[in-house]
Amino acid sequence: MNKTREQACADSLWGSPALFVTASFICFEIVGGSGTKLGWILYACGWLPVLGMFAWSGIKRRRPGVGGAVGVGILLVFGLLFWLNHG
Repeated sequence: MNKTREQACADSLWGSPALFVTASFICFEIVGGSGTKLGWILYACGWLPVLGMFAWSGIKRRRPGVGGAVGVGILLVFGLLFWLNHG
């Protein structure tokens, strides 16, 4: 199945929170004390693509689909875990 350029871009943006969460995890666990602030900044930046895609879905009047649920789910679960461990 060939995806349009718009769909391929949307799939990449919906999946991008995983990259931000991974970078945050590295800052929290490997870098340690001085990396905690950077970890929270990276985590907050992970919300930008998701919120942008929700806005884009609203403009296009389309449902976000499974990608929206997965992106938000990743951020919520790991945000809670980060907060419990480093909040």
